[in-house]
Amino acid sequence: MNQTMEKFINFKQLDVVLTGTATTPTGVTLTDTAATFTQHVLVNAIVWDRTTGSATGGEKYIVTAVTSDTVLGLQAIGPVADQGTGVPDGVGYFIYMPEYTKLQYGTASATSAGYLVDSAVNFILVGVKPGDYVKDLTGGSVTRITSVSKTQLGVSEDIFVSGDEYLIYKEGAESHDKMIRSANVADVSNSASTSSIINITYDVAGTDVGRVDYAYSSTTGANSDMRGAIQDAIVSSLETEWTDVTYDFPGLPNAYNSGSNSTWLGGKEYFILRLT
Repeated sequence: MNQTMEKFINFKQLDVVLTGTATTPTGVTLTDTAATFTQHVLVNAIVWDRTTGSATGGEKYIVTAVTSDTVLGLQAIGPVADQGTGVPDGVGYFIYMPEYTKLQYGTASATSAGYLVDSAVNFILVGVKPGDYVKDLTGGSVTRITSVSKTQLGVSEDIFVSGDEYLIYKEGAESHDKMIRSANVADVSNSASTSSIINITYDVAGTDVGRVDYAYSSTTGANSDMRGAIQDAIVSSLETEWTDVTYDFPGLPNAYNSGSNSTWLGGKEYFILRLT
């Protein structure tokens, strides 16, 4: 077997589900007068302020409330030094949903006891399954889907009437595989610009640097756990059989801390937002 074959580490990177440009916030919020947040975003989504704080961005937030179509309530996450106080006017943002995937937004077209009816949608084609969730945006309640037909969904609770807006979503994030090279790595280090970036420098050229942006809730400074996990993944990748050219990054448990992440990420994982 040719042992000069390239090796890779495979990361699960969250998909960007919504982008836009912020307008002037009130308090710790993301405000965008052109947005329709209620149709796309759920609580516990991640907001990444892409420009404030440094040339590469860095401030990250968790969504605590979908206040309206144009306002999201936020809680700053990550080390204190990297935390912002709301997304400023004119700043571009990315939104990710680490827990759920949106399937369909719409408006109920009729009233039928125990069902959500929308004659404008083919629920089968958009991938709705029994067990998925549907939120009544008009009334605020959430129920589970029990049956699926073309224009009608059976629901656990009878909460829908004609004219109600709804949002259907399923468990699990929208994500894709992203690979980085694991051979010829010279250094793995925390970025000087923000603690939630890891730089991977290769020995083939001083300017050949990979970058991992991630979200986590620890309020400490540079995160040595993530740096160590990536270093361990590099070693494990190179030690695997050469027929297995990719090594799956296993994720990193984020220890529960009642002072910093009681409402988010306790016992879950860090989330990879971008690899370049």
